[in-house]
Amino acid sequence: MTATAATPWRYGNLVAAIATIASCDIALGFTFQLLPILMEMQRIPAWIIGLNAAMGPIGILLAGPFLPQLISRFGAKRVAYVAVLFTMAALFAFKAYPSLYIWFPLRFALGIATGALFTISEAWILTFAGPGSRGRIMGVYTSVMAISFSLGPFMLPFTGTEGWLPWLIGISCLGLSILPLTLVNVSNDIFHDEKGGNFLRVVKRAPLLLFAVCTATLFDTVFISFFTIFGLRSGLTLQTASWVLGAGILGNLGFQFLIGALSDRWSRVGVVIWSAVLTIITCVALIFVVHSWLIWPTVIIMATAAFAVYVVALAILGDTFKGADLVAGSAAISAMWGVGGLVGPPMAGAAIDAFGVNSMPLLLAAFYVMLLVSLALSRGQFIRAPSNG
Repeated sequence: MTATAATPWRYGNLVAAIATIASCDIALGFTFQLLPILMEMQRIPAWIIGLNAAMGPIGILLAGPFLPQLISRFGAKRVAYVAVLFTMAALFAFKAYPSLYIWFPLRFALGIATGALFTISEAWILTFAGPGSRGRIMGVYTSVMAISFSLGPFMLPFTGTEGWLPWLIGISCLGLSILPLTLVNVSNDIFHDEKGGNFLRVVKRAPLLLFAVCTATLFDTVFISFFTIFGLRSGLTLQTASWVLGAGILGNLGFQFLIGALSDRWSRVGVVIWSAVLTIITCVALIFVVHSWLIWPTVIIMATAAFAVYVVALAILGDTFKGADLVAGSAAISAMWGVGGLVGPPMAGAAIDAFGVNSMPLLLAAFYVMLLVSLALSRGQFIRAPSNG
């Protein structure tokens, strides 16, 4: 009776939590595409555009250690409401005050707000997901996030970059996210624990898990930022390079549910190992198949395998931590996105300048070689036993 009653509650909360962050993601997809275009139209140097983009990851990274205490004190739902309202105000301010002196601190603060939203949503989803279906649900979650984020860039050609229309659409999407947020039926005490929520303690227990997440975020930021450049310098047309990139992203979305299901039924560590191996093989193969039709399946397999590590890492986090410690772990994972955004693109750009465009897929392969080596040294132990001290 209890299990039967709990199931509709659990899945209702899952749908509401995913819908909340999906609505926010559409707005963020708009914003992250629109801001660089507007700065480029103002003839702002590329390095300043890149520095402005780095403000978001810096905000996410610096806010991470403080989010668990904030959420534990005020409640996840209240913090989520504030984060959504602040993000709406930030989008309004970007348009109302078109000045770099304003946009830099705004981008930093936006990183903090979005970091809080993703920390809370992932902690909720991991809490509501049952142990036997956690991998599949995280596969659905990451797919919905990617689709939502991609809607912004797809809609931008129809809205244009001038005037208030694109900003109002983004603000409206954020406003709509409040509706499913109100439907999340959860106590404010769900993540409150006087002894839990210690960010550094969770980091010390899960260094390999966080390194796995960082590996996936490095891949994601480098792949999206530099694959088109890799294709162009390898002799592909802009259209072909863009379509192959899109195929990789869409193919990845289609397979994450199956990968999550495999991790539920077989072995989470086993899925990570084989995903890393497949990523390494396909990254190296990319150099040799770039002028062949084989580039299409190669990129789809590569993107799917690489991002599978992130999906399984989220499931492992939910398997291990509960309550306030789960929020701390989710905040640490959000911080890893900050690390990926800060480190990945500059590293790849420097490698391409120094060694040529083929260094891009080789660098991606190297990330996953390091992950496999770390897994071997830790004997597949993603989470350390809690310390008695």
